[in-house]
Amino acid sequence: MSVPKSKLSPSQELMARLMRIVRTCPEAASEVLELMFLVSQIEASTGVDREYRDAKRVISRLRNPLWEMGPTDRAKLLAAAETIRRVCRLAEDEIPPMPTADAGERARVEARLAAALAGEFDAAQIARVTGIVAAALQT
Repeated sequence: MSVPKSKLSPSQELMARLMRIVRTCPEAASEVLELMFLVSQIEASTGVDREYRDAKRVISRLRNPLWEMGPTDRAKLLAAAETIRRVCRLAEDEIPPMPTADAGERARVEARLAAALAGEFDAAQIARVTGIVAAALQT
């Protein structure tokens, strides 16, 4: 009797697919490693990030890769993005069209900065700091 193949968790499945991409497209290794880090952050923060903000970014980045690739590799990335979307139970309209298009990000950053800097900076200064922080988060 053969031993049945163990079923991979969604994260393991995604990471296996990403590693196949690295083997076929080594120049994409740094971007793939960044994605794998973000995926691990998704698992670590699902109890904290109830809006799945990081998951939405990863899905959007997988759908809009930073490097050129063939149709087969592109299909693998899209399948990985769909796996994350399905596991997180996210609706299609919840995924930003571009990785930096999370409209609620700036409001969340501004609220946290306003709370942290209350009494030290005025509203205009907090707005400027928010713009800088939001821009840094989007890169």
